[in-house]
Amino acid sequence: MVVAAPLLRSLRRLPRRTLLAGAAGLAMLGFLAVTPAPEAPVVEHLPAQGPVTDPPLYYVRPRMRSVALTFDISWGHRTLPQVLDILRREGVRATFFLSGPWAEHHPDLVRAIVAGGHEVASHGQEHVNLSQFDAAYIRQNIERSHAILKQLSGQIPRFFRPPNGDFDDLVVRTARSLGYETVIWAVDSLDWKNPGASYMVERVRKLVFPGAIVLFHASDSSRQVHEALPAVLADLKARGYRLLTLGELYRQGEPGRVDPRGDPDYPPVREADVAPGQEPGLAPGRTPRR
Repeated sequence: MVVAAPLLRSLRRLPRRTLLAGAAGLAMLGFLAVTPAPEAPVVEHLPAQGPVTDPPLYYVRPRMRSVALTFDISWGHRTLPQVLDILRREGVRATFFLSGPWAEHHPDLVRAIVAGGHEVASHGQEHVNLSQFDAAYIRQNIERSHAILKQLSGQIPRFFRPPNGDFDDLVVRTARSLGYETVIWAVDSLDWKNPGASYMVERVRKLVFPGAIVLFHASDSSRQVHEALPAVLADLKARGYRLLTLGELYRQGEPGRVDPRGDPDYPPVREADVAPGQEPGLAPGRTPRR
């Protein structure tokens, strides 16, 4: 870059401290220009918006010691293959809540989920808090993603998880009118915070109970889930848990529709009160019986 002579003479007359401060300011501007904006934070969970007379599903009171692992996906393509590989090696099937736009952009990954014997569920179309919208918008959001997921997966999704876990009675009733059971979760792994694998393993170990619906993510924002997942699976199996899809768990017992999170009597189902349900002799890499 060529700088005019008069400008150079003016700069030489400035105090050294002023020149250093100016250089630091320019460096900071350059840093801001090349540093990407941080990802928007994921909401851990939102309470129901207003009185709820028609609650969603949080867990199931099962006949055997079992849980459902669920994974939300709304963007990215790097994390999911790692998750699928771990589930394949461990002979575990899970439920994947997919957003419509993500599925449209990654049809090959949708097919990989199905090929692994996993269950496809809906995470809606636009990632917005649906309790802020009317019934027509909620219906459109669910119907648009339904058409996409049905076409790409060959499955008919029956479970719906609203973005951010945000809902009210209108959201639940509208989803039910379209054939969907609205599902939140009982145990949040907090994988979206990337708190470290050991933290996630210990958190799930402490909070899980028979019939729990466990929340993970397979979006690229979850950068450590593949590090924690093997130990989570090993712990659950060692404690006699059978790892099911949400549909399988749902058929096992009575739906739990009272939010257990933060309840002083947590957990709602005691591990000692439910017989172990792990299939005996299931070798790693085998797919559990349907």
